[in-house]
Amino acid sequence: MKRLLVLFSFLTAVTCHLSPAYATQVQEVTSPGGIKAWLVEEHALPLVAIKMAFRNSGTAYDPKGKEGRATMTAALLLEGAGDMDSRAFNEALENDAIELNFATDEDSFRASLVTLSEHKEKAFSYLGLALTHPRFDDSATERVRSQTLSTLAQEEKNPSYILHRQWEQAAFGQHPYANPALGSKESVSALARSDFADVAQHYLTHENILIAVVGDMTVAELSHLLDAHFATLPAHYAADVTVPEVSLPSQAKQRIVQNPIPQTMAIFATQGVKRDDPRYYAAYVMNYIIGGADLRSRLAQEIRIKRGLAYSVYSMEEPMIHGAVWKGGFATRNAQVGSAVTALHSTLQEFADYGPTDKEMQDAKTYITGSFVLGLDSNADIANYLISMQLYHLGRDYLDKRNGLIEAVSKDDVKAIAKKLTDPSHLVMVMVGQPDLSAGK
Repeated sequence: MKRLLVLFSFLTAVTCHLSPAYATQVQEVTSPGGIKAWLVEEHALPLVAIKMAFRNSGTAYDPKGKEGRATMTAALLLEGAGDMDSRAFNEALENDAIELNFATDEDSFRASLVTLSEHKEKAFSYLGLALTHPRFDDSATERVRSQTLSTLAQEEKNPSYILHRQWEQAAFGQHPYANPALGSKESVSALARSDFADVAQHYLTHENILIAVVGDMTVAELSHLLDAHFATLPAHYAADVTVPEVSLPSQAKQRIVQNPIPQTMAIFATQGVKRDDPRYYAAYVMNYIIGGADLRSRLAQEIRIKRGLAYSVYSMEEPMIHGAVWKGGFATRNAQVGSAVTALHSTLQEFADYGPTDKEMQDAKTYITGSFVLGLDSNADIANYLISMQLYHLGRDYLDKRNGLIEAVSKDDVKAIAKKLTDPSHLVMVMVGQPDLSAGK
């Protein structure tokens, strides 16, 4: 699955472009009250982007029977705070063109704020109020519950949603990473105000908060704003769920879900490499060559260009806090599934046996290092990256050293990691459709 990011946002027309700033100094700011944040000052434009993550607070931390708790809490934080109900709160954001949203993934609970610098005091106050004094009004709760149930009813008929849910279950079994982010009809219907309050009180705390700020902000200003608006967050993290480490099944596994659609959609995966593993950079280069380089990748060449079996085929690295996955996917006509699977297996086996060519290595490094700069062209992009750097303990100098880590990857490094990641005998594959597997055998 592509990591499911359930996002609820109040969007405005604000955009925040920034010229390549990855080499800009990342400062660690500690407020008098002890709240820490990473800051990149950029005063060329009157814009500020703030990103937050609360570690170990995502959908994997929904208790059994309360799946969807984190997702609904994220939605409800925009439904009023302090003495403002939902309408008043959102009108206040709109009046000052402030973009505020909350989101969840498997591992973390996220907040995002984008504002004109002239309104940064107000913007911080609204974010702080939403986090420290959420209302969870009955009317708002029932509205969000109804919206969630309606979305669920639609998604449960969607072949793509079915595919990703089946893949999560095949890959993670009973592990919390298999939790449905939206929950189920039963769990969402049973959630109560106390459940959302538990998330706010025990998961959104000083102890597990990460903050990144990029834009028209000074150290002194940020230090003041952190204490003024986040000092009253709960002090201590107190999870009611423990998420253990997880690995994918070690032997090949195939699951087919019959669905009357003209194409079969497939996800394939093996055990990946975690973000703090030194082999991550070799796996990153490997992934680009195999399935991350669009039409230039091995899989695209073999499955689309040479055989015409699929319009697109991809692969990606998916590191998480408690596990990691290397995965990919494609869709093809039902009658061609067997041929596509055979081509997939043979391509992966060949790469596991022989590794990349010199040209593939050079092309991959050139693209990966060059595109890194282009991917950091806005305040928000940089702030997001700073949060990832904190989540995975990469250090404040990572933006400067990252391309050097990619350049240091050798051909032998890629070949060695490929033997672990691209061996078809470890492939977990899930298909939705009416696949004919006889062709290609």
